[in-house]
Amino acid sequence: MPSQKVLANTSPQTIAAERLDGRHHVKSMTVDNEAGAGDRVISIVDSFTPDVTNGVASPSAQTITRFYATVKQGSVDTFNKEDLEGVRCIGALTIDADVTDTGCHISVGYETD
Repeated sequence: MPSQKVLANTSPQTIAAERLDGRHHVKSMTVDNEAGAGDRVISIVDSFTPDVTNGVASPSAQTITRFYATVKQGSVDTFNKEDLEGVRCIGALTIDADVTDTGCHISVGYETD
């Protein structure tokens, strides 16, 4: 199972790029906020651009929050397969936070079908 580690950031951090032939299923996420500067809201966001359909010549990019959690300062929270059941991204799998914080580390495990 591939995994990626990023820092909490208000800009989307790409875990897995959009694939035309597959979806990303999030299987685990660990948020280490022990050294963070405060409580953090971490979001798993699906980012994609729909195909041209129904006369829409240039569809705009879409972002959909698939999961979010508040992680308290000084804690490490782990979300497992059961917590993340049904969390899948049809586009790019990205992570963002309510505040940029270099003391908050996020690890995400995923599978692509």
